[in-house]
Amino acid sequence: MVTTSRILLLFLVSLWSCGGKLPAGGSCSASTDCDTGLSCLALGQFSGAACTVVGKMCSISCTTDADCATLGATYKCFGQCDGGKMCGPTG
Repeated sequence: MVTTSRILLLFLVSLWSCGGKLPAGGSCSASTDCDTGLSCLALGQFSGAACTVVGKMCSISCTTDADCATLGATYKCFGQCDGGKMCGPTG
């Protein structure tokens, strides 16, 4: 039996292989991987003052949570290791 997650994964792989662009929250390696208006931004994980880049995600830069509203209600503004801020999903 094929699970929903497997179907979604196959769809995303086929979309990417056909030249499709990734939506907000998609794992990327360059901004050209992302939908129009999105950039491939470094996702940081903070531990006290230390920050480690744990991956890259298609998103937009932000100053406040309100800047993330165009991506959906679950997106909030988070700090990045380089001192910038980006929108990321909370759920």
